[in-house]
Amino acid sequence: MGEYVPLHYLYNVQHEVPLGYLIAVYFFYTGLSAGSFLLSSLSSVLGMKKYKPISKIGTVMALTLLAIAPLHLIVDLEQPARFWHLFVYFNPSSPITYGSFLLTLYPLMTAIYGWFMFRKDFALGAKSLTNWRGKLYRFLSFGFQETSEESFKKDEKRVKQLGMITVPLALMVHGYTGFILANVQARGLWNTALMPYIFLMSAVVSGTGLLLILTMIAERFFSTKKKITPERKALIVEIAGMMVWFILIDAVLLITAFIVLYYAGTNAHETAWQMLYGEHQISFLVYEVLIGLLLPFILFSIRKVRESYAGITIASLMTLFGVMAMRMNFVVGGQQLQLDGNGWTEYIPKVSHLRFIFGFALLEILLLFLLFYLLPVTDEKERYSSEKREESSILQGTHPVQG
Repeated sequence: MGEYVPLHYLYNVQHEVPLGYLIAVYFFYTGLSAGSFLLSSLSSVLGMKKYKPISKIGTVMALTLLAIAPLHLIVDLEQPARFWHLFVYFNPSSPITYGSFLLTLYPLMTAIYGWFMFRKDFALGAKSLTNWRGKLYRFLSFGFQETSEESFKKDEKRVKQLGMITVPLALMVHGYTGFILANVQARGLWNTALMPYIFLMSAVVSGTGLLLILTMIAERFFSTKKKITPERKALIVEIAGMMVWFILIDAVLLITAFIVLYYAGTNAHETAWQMLYGEHQISFLVYEVLIGLLLPFILFSIRKVRESYAGITIASLMTLFGVMAMRMNFVVGGQQLQLDGNGWTEYIPKVSHLRFIFGFALLEILLLFLLFYLLPVTDEKERYSSEKREESSILQGTHPVQG
């Protein structure tokens, strides 16, 4: 008999990146929603009346973003018809199970909160307007058209009560995304107690940035005056000044996380090295840190810049770009280092997924502008008297009332 020779088999296991750009963009949308809602609730929940002009804009933002965000999750399932399994097959040990219910409860509470916030406008418009907008407001009032001062005070009380419930939900909806990642011990980039706070703070930065842009657009194109009044400009400039502190806190959390990461175990150190010197160097240091944090911090710190609409817009767009890069760096980059630490998995997004991402973004923009056109988001006292005068002038002419 011949001599026994052991055989050695070498397997080339192909690793995948299960959480791709669709999940990263989903995190981005929920962050925008939470950030904008938190800022818009300053007047209704904390009683800071000077922020009331942005409350309706922020609420509409939060609701539309929540309407589009889950679509990314459904597409990512590859079998979207099974999304309902998350609700039927309850797993008490899974954070994703709780997230499914939070994603349902938070939009529902935001919608109810928003309806009470707009109810006064719907009631006044239903009684004072006879054009298509009046018919729309009569429908949206659902028969509750009382316009007494007492009814309006009750609405404000309900808005505050609902806001006290919805604000924690907003925090939990976006905080749980960071919590899910933090509990994956095998991924060095994710496994830190700072992860929920990093996600929440970057959500405040991006949500405030988008809120600033949309407030300027709403005042300029959707208000009755079609311009930004000095009072609104002062509020916008003040919020832009707050961005300096939001960005600073976000940067401190990020720096702290990377210091710990760099001096941690092998997997964590290698991931940090890839972010600072390797595959993700450009997307992390340039896109996320330089464009998304450092430059906006400098721009918002300069008084002349933050008093300029162009300066605020550019700096806010930079924060949106940076937070989007952050979501992709953390979600995708956190999975690319192979678990044995000996390889870096290349991630190539599916073309179909990219099409869905851009398609959903376009849908979000259209939905936002449609609601800005249909709803009285600017909260101006003269809105109904102005539209009533317009109707009267049309009725005095030869043409019927136009919507």
